[in-house]
Amino acid sequence: MDIVHNQRIKKVIRLIKRITFFYTVFFLYTNSVTGQTYYFDYYSVKEGLAQSKVYSVIQENQGYLWIGTESGVTKFDGVTFINYTTEDGLAEGGVKSLFKDSKGTIWMGHKSGGISFVLNDKINIHPLSSIIKGEVTGFIEDSENHLWVTTYGDGLIRIDNPYELDLAKLTYEQYKGKRLSDRVVASTIAFGDTLFFVTDVGIKKYNKSDNSFTNYFPKGLTSYFPTTVMLQDKKGDIWFGTFHGGLYRYILKENRFIIYDSRDGLANNWISTITEDSKGNIWAGTWGGGVTKFSGDTYKTFNSINGLNDPKVFCISEDVEGNILIGTNEHGLAVFKGEKFITYSTSDGLADQQIWAVIEDKQKNFWFGSNKGLSVYNPSAKDTGKKFTYYNQEKNSVGNQIRFLKNDRDGNLWVGTNDNGVNMYDFSTGRFVYNMVVNRYIHSLIVTALDIDRQNQLWVGTIDGLVYYDINNDKSTILTQINGLSGNEISSVYVDSKDKVWVGVVNEGLNFIQDTLIKQVDIEGLLTPECMVEDKDGNIWIGTNNKGIFVFDGSKVLRTITQNDGLLSNLITQLNIDNENNIYVGTSQGMNKIDSKGNIHTYTEKSGFTGIEAKKNATYRDSDGNLWFGTVKGVVKYQPKMEIDSPKEPLTHIARLRVNLKDRLMKPDQKLSYRENSIIFDYNSICLINPEAVKYQIMLDPADREWRPVTDQTMVNYSSLAPDKYTFKVKAKNSSGVWNEEPVTYTFIISPPFYKTWWFITAVIILGFIGIMSYIKVREQNLVKEKRILEEKVAERTAEVVQKSIEIEKKNKDITDSIRYAKRIQTAVLPPEIPYENTFVLYRPKDIVSGDFYWLETVGNKEMIAAVDCTGHGVPGAFLAILGHSMLTKIVREYDILKPAEILDRLDIEIINALHQKDVKGERVVNDGMDLALMCYNRDTQVLEYAGAYNPLFHIRNGELEEIKADRFPIGMTNVIENKKFTNHEIKIEKGDSFYIFSDGYADQFGGDDGRKLRKKNMKDLILSYQHVPMKEQGKELENYIVQWMSNYEQVDDIVVIGRGF
Repeated sequence: MDIVHNQRIKKVIRLIKRITFFYTVFFLYTNSVTGQTYYFDYYSVKEGLAQSKVYSVIQENQGYLWIGTESGVTKFDGVTFINYTTEDGLAEGGVKSLFKDSKGTIWMGHKSGGISFVLNDKINIHPLSSIIKGEVTGFIEDSENHLWVTTYGDGLIRIDNPYELDLAKLTYEQYKGKRLSDRVVASTIAFGDTLFFVTDVGIKKYNKSDNSFTNYFPKGLTSYFPTTVMLQDKKGDIWFGTFHGGLYRYILKENRFIIYDSRDGLANNWISTITEDSKGNIWAGTWGGGVTKFSGDTYKTFNSINGLNDPKVFCISEDVEGNILIGTNEHGLAVFKGEKFITYSTSDGLADQQIWAVIEDKQKNFWFGSNKGLSVYNPSAKDTGKKFTYYNQEKNSVGNQIRFLKNDRDGNLWVGTNDNGVNMYDFSTGRFVYNMVVNRYIHSLIVTALDIDRQNQLWVGTIDGLVYYDINNDKSTILTQINGLSGNEISSVYVDSKDKVWVGVVNEGLNFIQDTLIKQVDIEGLLTPECMVEDKDGNIWIGTNNKGIFVFDGSKVLRTITQNDGLLSNLITQLNIDNENNIYVGTSQGMNKIDSKGNIHTYTEKSGFTGIEAKKNATYRDSDGNLWFGTVKGVVKYQPKMEIDSPKEPLTHIARLRVNLKDRLMKPDQKLSYRENSIIFDYNSICLINPEAVKYQIMLDPADREWRPVTDQTMVNYSSLAPDKYTFKVKAKNSSGVWNEEPVTYTFIISPPFYKTWWFITAVIILGFIGIMSYIKVREQNLVKEKRILEEKVAERTAEVVQKSIEIEKKNKDITDSIRYAKRIQTAVLPPEIPYENTFVLYRPKDIVSGDFYWLETVGNKEMIAAVDCTGHGVPGAFLAILGHSMLTKIVREYDILKPAEILDRLDIEIINALHQKDVKGERVVNDGMDLALMCYNRDTQVLEYAGAYNPLFHIRNGELEEIKADRFPIGMTNVIENKKFTNHEIKIEKGDSFYIFSDGYADQFGGDDGRKLRKKNMKDLILSYQHVPMKEQGKELENYIVQWMSNYEQVDDIVVIGRGF
């Protein structure tokens, strides 16, 4: 910035020497008494910036920052840096100046004389670059949209058609030499639309009427110090920055100057830049002292002592969020996010970094509790050595591990510690008092909670219970689980506006005490209340150690707020409220603000909340409405009045489109082929206040039916998309909880393959229709011809079919007649009448002939009765039935075998031999046989003998049914078991006994309402139910029941049931 005019240099040097000593002393003094630190966010090479020397910075309409550096220009979205050099179309040399014109175009002036500008997302070199050799110091646009370029070496150039890229067609005029100067360092517009230019020979005013320049030098402006920059503010006052002469403010309405220099608190007398923010504050950047902010008649300096690391400032501007952007000489871009957060740490005078308690006394001094005792801060103290006072165990017997600070109604300060119980500071004596009355109940001297109610009663939480102390009467007692608390280890105590005492217990939930009544509060999921606060509606907000926040109205939970809703963490350590009913939430990851509309604001280190991890219950609202938060990195003061009243919605963009993994320009309604169906979108939202807190929601219509869940991801991949018209939508939420009112959208079309297009489908339909009609026509002709031939063949074949039908019908009749004759034979074999008294036989074949049969035979004094079930039914069963019937008769009559078991043994042999069920080699040939039950009644001895092959005997005596099991093998069928021997059973008959034998056909019949089997158990119950009627009637009842049971179901097997009563 060597712009000192040769004629003035000697005077300047002499003046510099006179003020150097005083300035140095004053600068050191102001640095040492700062006592507080403001937050500046820095972006340098480490973060991705191309170079740390930032000459200029400006924000384009879409929100991106353009940063001019020694190495070129950088585009920044708050997270990602894109660095541009000559390889990207940039002119030679670092970018010294940046300007946004009325169309939103970004212009870049280079140190080597070139001009670049951004048009259609492409960097272009302006044709005037070839004639400008001196450093381009800036740009300005007049009311006629002419672009004025100021240079240091080539004077001033006015371009009438700045977007013209053909030098031959370019209209411009250059002003230099005696007409103006070769060295123009700055420009501004003042008094409406008048242009002013700062040169090495003074300030020049442009006269549009005659295209000339005149000197501008208001009375009172120094002539000893060259002017470096000029600005007219919104009030009309003119500000002049000088080289080592300080800052001059010309109050136009009063026609007078106010001069600010280092003696008044100005950061430095060398003013390098001046800008006005959206609130009317004036920011003066200096070369060597940092930045001074002027707010009305007050001003404040930011330097290396209170947060601004680099004292040499090139430029200052403001973004749309109200952040102040400062280009520095060695530390890159510094972003000042406002004065809402001020941090106090050990470097500012605190005894320890970790602050566990905060309070303000009546003298407006602030007390901070830490692990090294108490630090008392007096903001109004002018003497540096008296700003902080310290109390600890060694000096004042108060204890070192301070956890709680509370003021009582008498103006005394109560101190809860982690190593010395409860102490009181008496302001009248300036001494701490160890309270024995309270501490006798605090056996470990560990205080876990502390509050004072409106009756001047102290409530002290301990690990052994809740200590209640009446300050006025000097009496104390302890309340425990015995008194009604849910537990003894107290986690928190809070007195609300109704003087109700809320008590949190570790892992045991919440209690409250009112008018000596202790009541436990049942809140599902609430284990350990860590902190509490009451809002203006009387609701109690309860912070927990892992469940977020519960909002409780005294009877029910109104809502729960967790990390899923936007909190930084579910571990809540602090709760506070400001004068506007906004709730402040301290967590292990930073701070949230829940405003009265329910929006959740996020404050982390990037927002200025540098403490990050908030200490339990270390929060306080002071008399000015400011909130204080104790953290692991000092105490953070939050000033709500410095917050932006109406935060703007974030500037959201769809930044990049990739199709099948290849970058594609985002043309409106872009058409893609059906093979180009893998789409990747990159999107972002610019929020310098806290870029890490930005959240997104996306949707691809119609692929997504609704908005996807909130995420912090900035890229999404859609693969295998079907042909359709799609609209991708994205909206963002900034750290203030403000969403975009309208989402950002991009529409594209994936075309279907040709065979799915409407014209192809229509053509196919038409051709198909023609083909079908042609086919139908030809087919009709063929059908007529075929019909005639077919009719002839049908007549011929009909005669043959009729003849065959007659023959088949005759054969069926013959077969049926044969079967019916076989039935006559089978019927003839069976006894026509039942020769025994009190006996019935229920016999129902499934087909014409039956595989089941009954057998009756009398030999001497013995009556033989058998119920036989042959393998199969119908004709095959009938053959086996006749064979079995004849063999039973033969065994009894010819072999004179009368014992049932022996009869079955012999019958088994006869069947095996008759059916040749074994050949010579013993291999099975025929696998047929029979199941049967046989009983023999001896009239002389009144004994009934029984033997059975699978089929049992039912014996009923005195109303109880006994089932006599049969042997578990059949007659015949050698593959079942060899060397069979049947068991003979004997039963002495008593009067009233009944016996039943049967095949399995009855019990296996399907029927009833649900089509199930009757089953043997139901058959037993049925027989027992008929014991009151004669035996012959029982047979009829059983037959009637089975007919009714089958109803519409077909009979599945042959049925034979025989009953004999005595």
